[in-house]
Amino acid sequence: MERAAVFLAELAPQARRVLEYLLRNPGRRVHCTELVDKVLGGPDEGDPARRVAGVLSGMSRARSRSGRRYPFHWWEAPEGSAGATYAVRPSVAAVFLAARLGR
Repeated sequence: MERAAVFLAELAPQARRVLEYLLRNPGRRVHCTELVDKVLGGPDEGDPARRVAGVLSGMSRARSRSGRRYPFHWWEAPEGSAGATYAVRPSVAAVFLAARLGR
């Protein structure tokens, strides 16, 4: 839980919002377009997959400083489809929720 608290403290605001959205939807695969629409202020001219990947790549500092792996899994889109999906395991979501509450 301590490493999760350090991880959260190191996140940039957009990365924190994306992670918190995933934490509120544990166990569910969330498509990158949903993250753009619900968390990142809606579509722009750019590719939603690249936009989300750019935000999440900013978590590398939190990962290295906390000594824990990324708290989400991701899956590339099947061939012929666009965008990746992301998910947080329910057990990981529980740890991060406890860390946010300071328990």
